[in-house]
Amino acid sequence: MRQNTFRFRSLILAALLLAFLVWFLVLLYDDQIVNGINIDESSAANTITTEETVEAARGIITDRNGQVLVSNETIYNVALDVGAMGDYSAQASIVRRLLELCQELGLEVNDGGLPLTWDGEGWQFTSESPFVTEDEDGNTSDTRFAQLCQEMDWPTDASAPEKTAQAMLSTFGLEDENDLDVLDVLYACYLREKEILWTTWYLAEDVDIAFIATVKEEGLSGVEIKSTTQRVYQTAYAAHLLGQVGLISAEDWDEGENYQAQGYSMDATVGISGVEYAFESYLRGTSGTVQRVTSLDGNLLSESYVEEPEAGNTVALTLDIGLQEAVEQALEQYTEEINEGEGGSAAVVIDVSDGSVLAAASWPTYDISQYRTLYSELAADELNPLFNRAFLGTYAPGSTYKMVTATAGLNTGVITADSTITCTGYMDYYGTTFRCWYYRQYGMTHGLETVTEALRDSCNIFFYTVGSQVGIDTLTEYAQSYGLGVSTGIELSESTGVNAGPEYSDRVGTVWYQGNTLSAAIGQSDNQFTPLQICNYIATLVNGGNRYSAHLLKSVTTAKDGEVIAEYEPEVLSTVELADDDRAAILEGMAEVVESTSTVKEAFANLTEQGIQVGAKTGSAQVSGQENANGLFVCFAPYDDPEIAVCVAVEKGGSGAATSVIAAAIMEYYFSVEPPEAAAETGSDPAQ
Repeated sequence: MRQNTFRFRSLILAALLLAFLVWFLVLLYDDQIVNGINIDESSAANTITTEETVEAARGIITDRNGQVLVSNETIYNVALDVGAMGDYSAQASIVRRLLELCQELGLEVNDGGLPLTWDGEGWQFTSESPFVTEDEDGNTSDTRFAQLCQEMDWPTDASAPEKTAQAMLSTFGLEDENDLDVLDVLYACYLREKEILWTTWYLAEDVDIAFIATVKEEGLSGVEIKSTTQRVYQTAYAAHLLGQVGLISAEDWDEGENYQAQGYSMDATVGISGVEYAFESYLRGTSGTVQRVTSLDGNLLSESYVEEPEAGNTVALTLDIGLQEAVEQALEQYTEEINEGEGGSAAVVIDVSDGSVLAAASWPTYDISQYRTLYSELAADELNPLFNRAFLGTYAPGSTYKMVTATAGLNTGVITADSTITCTGYMDYYGTTFRCWYYRQYGMTHGLETVTEALRDSCNIFFYTVGSQVGIDTLTEYAQSYGLGVSTGIELSESTGVNAGPEYSDRVGTVWYQGNTLSAAIGQSDNQFTPLQICNYIATLVNGGNRYSAHLLKSVTTAKDGEVIAEYEPEVLSTVELADDDRAAILEGMAEVVESTSTVKEAFANLTEQGIQVGAKTGSAQVSGQENANGLFVCFAPYDDPEIAVCVAVEKGGSGAATSVIAAAIMEYYFSVEPPEAAAETGSDPAQ
C-alpha cells in the first residue's frame, strides 16, 4: 500500500515539474522570440556608430631617375567635438585643461580667429566692422562672427564689444579676460558646430606621442587625435617648380576650379601651385570611409574601413634633380659676381630630342619646406625670390635673336650661306643712324661678313641689313615658328612674351616706325621672351627644326602596383624648314663664338679639353632706365650630335659673355656625371 502511495506521489511531482518546464519554455519563447531584442539591436542601443571620410595620401613626385622629391608623412592633430563634451560649462572646463596640457608640454596652439581682444583696459573688436563685410561691388553681408552671435543670441553692437564679450563669457561659465584663450578655442569650435564654417580646425598639429598619451590618461571627452598626412620635401631644390598644396579656397569650392563638382570634400588638400597644381588629377587619391563604434561614454570599441582610401599616383618628372642642383648652385655662385647683387637670374636646360625640361632654376630661390614660415620675409625681399624667372620672367633676347634673323634671310633668299654683307660700322635708315657695337665701342668695322662670320662677330650691320630686307612680318613668322612669343606648352604657368611689331605697338598705344624693324632684327625693340622660350628656340634650331612642346611630365604610375597609366609622348608644335647647308652655316657661327671670344673660350676650356665642342651665342639687351644691360647666353652640346640646349639670363649682367661661366658650369656637370643606369652597372655612386 505504501509503495503505491509513493509511486502516485512521484508521478504527481513529475507532472508538476513537467508543467513548470513547459511554462518556463513558453515564457522564454515569448520573451526571446516574440517580444525579444536581437543582438544587433541590443548593441546599437548601447553604442554610437559613425562614419567618417578618410582622405587618401597624395601621390609622390620623383625626378626622371626615380629619386623621390616630394612624399608624405603621417602626423597627428588634435580635433575637438564640443557636442561630446557635455554642457557649456563642461566644454569650457575641458578646453581649459587641454590648454594647460599644451602649455605644460610646450605645444603651440592654433589661433581660433576670435575677433575680440583685451587691450589691458577693456574689450575691443579686432576690426572696425566685426559684424558686416563688404565685397568689391559694395554688397554687404554678415560676417561669420555675426552669424554665430545670432545663432547664440549674443549682442551684435559694433560700438559695445564689452557686451558681446560678457555674453560669450557668461554662456560658457567663464569669468573674465583671463579666459580669452579658452573663449578663442570655443569660438573656432562653434563656427563648425553651427555649420557656419565647414573646414576642419585643429587645436594643435603634429603632436607627439607624449601628448597623445597624456590626453588619453586624462580621459577628456570630445578630444580626438586624428591622423593625417602632410607633404615632405626630400630635396632643397626646384622650389619654383614643385609648388605648394593647401586647403580649397572658398572661391574655388563652387566656382573657379569648382572642386565641389569634382567630388572633393570641402576641407580637402589640393595642389595650389607648380607641379602640385599642374598634375593634381594624377596626384589626388581616392578618399575612403571608416566606420567607428563607440560606447555611450565615448570609448572607441571598434574601427573598420567601409571603403579603404587609395593613394594618389606617382608622378615622374623630366627633371634631373642632380642637374637642377648644379644649375641652382651655379646661379648662386656667379650671379652676384656678375651683377653685384643688382638683380636676379635664371637658367633652363632642355633635352633637344623631345623638349624635356631637365632643369629650370631661378635665383634667388628659397627652401620650399620653409615657404609658409618665411613667406612674409620672402615676399618683402626686393629681389623677389618667389618669382619664377625661368618661366615668367621676360627679357629682350639681344643678339641671341640673330639666328632667327639669319634663318629668315636664308629661307627667303635675301642671303645665302656664302653671300657677304659689308660692315661699314653704321648705316642710315629712314633718317636714323644705326651703328654696329664694334664701331661704337672700338671705332672699327668688321668688313665683309658671311652669315657664319656675322654670328661669330655679332655684327649688327649684317643683321640690320637682313632685317630691313625681310621685314618685320617675316621676322615675326620665324620667331614664332621657333616658339618665341608663343606658348611653349609647359604644364606650369608661363609668360608668352612679346614679338615686336605693328600689332603689339597698336595694342599698347605706341607708333611702329620702319626703323624699329632694324632694332627688332638684333633682338631689341619690344621683343621680350622667357628663358624657357629662348632655350626651346635653341633646341629647335639644333635638332633639325622640330619645335617640341616643352614639358615636365615624364610618366605616371599607380602607387599600388606601379602600373604605368600615362607616359608623355613628344609633341611637335611647329617645324622650321632650313636647308642642311644653311643650318650648318648658322651652327658653325655659334661654334666660332666659343672659339673666338676670349671670355667664353676660357669659360669652356675644361669641356674643350674633354673633347666636347660647344656652340653658343651671347646677348646683351639694354633696358630703359637701367645702367647695366641684361646679359643672356645660349649654348648647345655636343656640337656634332646635340643633346642639350641651355639658356642663362642675368639681370643687369652687362654682357652676355660674362654669363657664359654659369652655362659652362652647367655643361660641366651634365657631361661629367655618370648616368644612373651606367652607375648601376659599374657600382659607382651617381651623386659623386
